[in-house]
Amino acid sequence: MSEPFHGEPDRLAPGAAAAIRSAIRLAGGREVCFVCTVNDAGVVQTARVAARGDVRSVLALPGFADRGELLVHNHPSGWLEPSGADLEVAARMHDDGIGFAIVDNDAARLYVVVEVPRAPKRADLAPGDVAGILGPDGPIAARLGRYEDRPSQREMARLIAQLFSRGGVGLIEAGTGVGKSLGYLVPALRWAAGSGERTVVSTNTITLQEQLTGKDLPFLERTLTDQKVRFALLKGWRNYLCLLRLEQARLQAPTLFDDAAQADLAMLEAWAERTTDGSLADLPNPPRGEVWDEVAAEGDLCTRLRCPHFEACFAFKARRAAAQADVIVVNHHLLMADLAVRRASGRWDEAAVLPAYKRLVIDEGHHLEDAAADHLGQSVSRRGLERLFSRLERRGKGLLPALERTLSKGTDLLSVASLDLVRARLVPALEAARLKSAALCDLLGEWMADRRDQQVRLTDAFEDDPIWRAGLGAALDDLLAEIELLGDGLRMVRERLETDERRSEELAPLLNEVRGVARRLQTAGDALRAALKPDREGQPRVRWLEVRGAERNIGATAVPLDLAPILREDLFRRVETAVVTSATLATGDGFHFITRRLGLDEEDLEPVTAQLASPFDYPRQSMLAIPSDFPAPNADGAKHLQRTIDAAIDLIGWSGGGVFVLFTSHRDCREAARVMRERGVAGAHPLLVHGESPRDDLLRRFRDHGDAVLIGTASFWEGVDVPGRALRGLVLGKIPFRVPTEPITAAQCEALEAEGRSSFDEYMIPHAALRLKQGFGRLIRTGTDRGAVVICDPRVVTKGYGRRLIEGLPPATRIQGPWAMLRDELAAFYRAESGAAG
Repeated sequence: MSEPFHGEPDRLAPGAAAAIRSAIRLAGGREVCFVCTVNDAGVVQTARVAARGDVRSVLALPGFADRGELLVHNHPSGWLEPSGADLEVAARMHDDGIGFAIVDNDAARLYVVVEVPRAPKRADLAPGDVAGILGPDGPIAARLGRYEDRPSQREMARLIAQLFSRGGVGLIEAGTGVGKSLGYLVPALRWAAGSGERTVVSTNTITLQEQLTGKDLPFLERTLTDQKVRFALLKGWRNYLCLLRLEQARLQAPTLFDDAAQADLAMLEAWAERTTDGSLADLPNPPRGEVWDEVAAEGDLCTRLRCPHFEACFAFKARRAAAQADVIVVNHHLLMADLAVRRASGRWDEAAVLPAYKRLVIDEGHHLEDAAADHLGQSVSRRGLERLFSRLERRGKGLLPALERTLSKGTDLLSVASLDLVRARLVPALEAARLKSAALCDLLGEWMADRRDQQVRLTDAFEDDPIWRAGLGAALDDLLAEIELLGDGLRMVRERLETDERRSEELAPLLNEVRGVARRLQTAGDALRAALKPDREGQPRVRWLEVRGAERNIGATAVPLDLAPILREDLFRRVETAVVTSATLATGDGFHFITRRLGLDEEDLEPVTAQLASPFDYPRQSMLAIPSDFPAPNADGAKHLQRTIDAAIDLIGWSGGGVFVLFTSHRDCREAARVMRERGVAGAHPLLVHGESPRDDLLRRFRDHGDAVLIGTASFWEGVDVPGRALRGLVLGKIPFRVPTEPITAAQCEALEAEGRSSFDEYMIPHAALRLKQGFGRLIRTGTDRGAVVICDPRVVTKGYGRRLIEGLPPATRIQGPWAMLRDELAAFYRAESGAAG
């Protein structure tokens, strides 16, 4: 038996010991923290460096180690007695299922403070048992006062349990009312109980995230009493308030903000004292954008342990909770941000933006490709560059003035030389970069103004555009040169100061910001090149310029043309189980479209597919009316719009309100609102118009009143849940085709046509079918809802492709013909509905 604190020589395999010795030697014998794997006998098999410095440094890396691993930290003195900091970290690690040990610098002796907590042996799930939890004799039925048996939900849970046990990919369309969230949460939690493995659940909307973490998971926590249910909601850094940046903003408020913005800042200070979450979404009255920009957490600029607010940090509390959770709920954008970091670093089995994971559920999966386009591309804007330059200097504040003040206090050669670099190189380069950025953006802005479009795709023909002869090439090269000069100068200052260990520690927060800003400058330069001057030999990209907002903020974007290979190789092949689910995944050809778009069309990845029927009695509860005598919108847009408005006013009259009228353009939405006000609809019913109030406010007022009329566009076609009589009528103006000139749509269609395929059949129709299904799905949300849908686009019955659009819709009682004929049947439907409700 070893003496106390002397350690054991036989707990380190030779390879692991060699790796530890080498890393400590490279660190000059100073403290290093390792994450190690151990065998069943507790012998360390492998070791990788997690952090350099004091053992508490690992607390700044939530998710750096997985359950069942061992954190090892060296004591340069050779005396292996755990310090107070060691014991603090060991206790936290144990709570996360991670062991803790201390090693000497020669890696000859290991003292284990806390053994690795042994997770239960991984046991396959019994699909029938998992489904039974949701059945009439299960704990959920016992907990619920009014249990409703849902066979499709149990089938979903059974399929997912099989996927967790066997591995693979599943595509599961679960119709409205199936209860898909419990259908995947129950198997995920049972898997965690049996294997210790976490599951990441990704959604597209905040509404669903709130449902999962505010309702479904707490319910399962109360219900599954035979296991500990641990879950967390994790958001991107900028969703959380940074207490240090709030403190700094308060000191600089008079120079940063006007009176109204300072009032917002005061509100944030008061809120910071009482919030436990620190999330922007929890603010009852969100502040102005420029205020939140100054106080939001920034991952690449965070000083972590060196921050005086580290223990109270909202972003790190959320990340620590996620590292301990069995189920981590995120949105698609955070999932894709994590994927982007893993692709850049090549570290697939370590924590990145998210803790490492092998089980993934993607709800609202029809949005995954769009989220991937947002995060796997490159984008830069005039306002973004201005914000970056302001971080360097704005009204005498910022990084460069802070460096000047700090360096001017030193008289040593290193400080003097670094100060000269800041004043002679960085300050002039920043001023030049501002001027060059303005020149480039002005030139591009004028080019866009000539085209009178908010968005213009840049094709290969752009290389021959007269704008290059007007000076675009020189303006771009000049700005890129100044950005590079700034970035190189910042890196040089940081590297010089880091050579002095004492100064490096003292200036750590400042140097961390220098590193972050230099990285952002490089990212901005790379995005400019990718969008305006791409490498012809590189990956094909979709490129465009866009003018945003009243301030005419111009932006440039480049996105990979084909995202399927990235999703296939770097997401679906990297996990053991992936479930993609939604109420709308299948089209007329089944899952062929979504399978191809997500890169799941290779034989070894062939997904398990299932279409699970809704429990609702659609023929009894709903009617689908399709007027055949309306003009097609592509033939006579003005007349079609007028007939659609007329039909909507008719439906409002029969239903007594409670109607959504949904269009595909804001212009049509505004025109419908104008006509309805002229014709007295607003006098009889509250008329809620998209764009006139915040979306959530419109929905709240619609639900609360019960007889309102809401006129909306894209965001109301999905992700909206209004159960009960408040919504009993739905008018869909047009087939929701994608805008053919939108850059990604245009490029995808061109690529298909170049392969000799029909872009209309293979891209436009499937997208429209999914969107139409989403729109229809707003109406019937419970087993007692009743209502009618009117599709005012006659092409769904007059064109050959119409069958593909409507065959995937729920099986409502369908009527079609001249509007005069449909009027009588719809009026009778609502008379019967009114009688039933009464």
